[in-house]
Amino acid sequence: MSPLAHVASSHTYSMRELNQNTAQVIREINESGEPALITRQGRLVALLTPLANARVEAAVLAAALESVSAMNTAGSVGKIHPSEEVGRDLGLID
Repeated sequence: MSPLAHVASSHTYSMRELNQNTAQVIREINESGEPALITRQGRLVALLTPLANARVEAAVLAAALESVSAMNTAGSVGKIHPSEEVGRDLGLID
């Protein structure tokens, strides 16, 4: 089954629309609460999912606080951490 088979989006935007009206498109997606398809030359290139009500900020801040606490107890106070390392520690990248 295709990963997009369960996506029933009534919202489709072209790359041109997204480029020229980014704020409006993002606002419409968040207000609808439904994912929107993004196309380039008629072909699907992305799926934008609204996060306005997803409480993403709270989850990211909680993970960041845990990571900072773990780094401080690991004797790395004052150490400079590369962004890739921090991203992995926060579970944002593989």
